[in-house]
Amino acid sequence: MLERLQGAGYKLTTPRRLVLAALHAAGEPLTAPAVAERAGTSLASTYRVLGLLAELGLVSEVEEEGGDAEAPQPDARSRRYALCSLSEHHHHFVCRSCHATLDLASDGLERALEELAGRAGVRLEGHEITLRGQCARCATSGDGL
Repeated sequence: MLERLQGAGYKLTTPRRLVLAALHAAGEPLTAPAVAERAGTSLASTYRVLGLLAELGLVSEVEEEGGDAEAPQPDARSRRYALCSLSEHHHHFVCRSCHATLDLASDGLERALEELAGRAGVRLEGHEITLRGQCARCATSGDGL
């Protein structure tokens, strides 16, 4: 993770180190205010760090279910952040019960998206897919039913 920060030309500043440590220790996706509280950083600094880490693909940034994805600027408080376990391009699965965020990569999905773009006559420049449902633990325990 540090290599990716440095490779992109960024230093491991104290706020970045504290935010990364808070996310690592959490073991679950957190809202920015929760990250700030655990990291001991200001909320503004935490949002800046999380924005950079999300841009670099080091953390996932997913909207809470029920957040207004159609709004011009979705409410930042409805987002949760978690460290990404995959360094290559990937998508996310978010459990509706426990909010666990899983990183998923699929060459087949990427090929299907390129095929769809070709049929539509468009050029994809980027995409983010968030799948929602229940994780295996919640599905077998009956949580959220």
